[in-house]
Amino acid sequence: MKNRNILILGLVIILMLTGCAKRIPVTYQEVEQTNFVEITLLNGSKIVGSVQKVEPHQIIVLEKDQRMTPVVKTSIRSIKRNPPVYDDFGNGISEDEIASVKTNKNATIYGIGGGALCMGASFFLGSMAANSMDENGGVALAASTAVGGGLGTYLFVKAGKAKDRKDAIEAINMKRKSREITAPKANTELQDLNKQIEEEKEKREKLRKKHEELLKQLEDKNKED
Repeated sequence: MKNRNILILGLVIILMLTGCAKRIPVTYQEVEQTNFVEITLLNGSKIVGSVQKVEPHQIIVLEKDQRMTPVVKTSIRSIKRNPPVYDDFGNGISEDEIASVKTNKNATIYGIGGGALCMGASFFLGSMAANSMDENGGVALAASTAVGGGLGTYLFVKAGKAKDRKDAIEAINMKRKSREITAPKANTELQDLNKQIEEEKEKREKLRKKHEELLKQLEDKNKED
């Protein structure tokens, strides 16, 4: 009975953690480009993907199969979206862009290291509980080790994925900041080059005029002679 309760408790915790909804209801006016949304239509069907464009009468959504889907405003029953992500300039970062940069490095490291740690701790605690039992001690040890190790591994993998996502967002943010810094520098260099060209043109024009003046002076002198 105790063993069954341990297993049930572990499964309930896992289901609670995996069932946490990330998307929150929003109005049509709150939807922004780059948002990841779940749109429920009046006919009950759902459209899930990244918002590419928001217009007064429709939303253009890029679905997971890379299909562009226009969703007419009057056909929408409800809209949910993931919490939006912004860079340091207030511009949105889409889930597609995050996915293109994100790795699974931390998820793998956290899963292996954390899973082994939790498995060991669960085994230790389970063995202590098993020693105090007259019977079914082996079953209790196996159950506690499985539940504790599985739940611990799941939590560590989840933490690793969160770290991978955070690193991806930071990488995108740094890339955009670098681009913003480089762009003004390039514009300044172009302005300096244009200025040098204009100065060179002015010099050539002055030389041309001076050359013409000298030629005229020579012509006038020849006429006098």
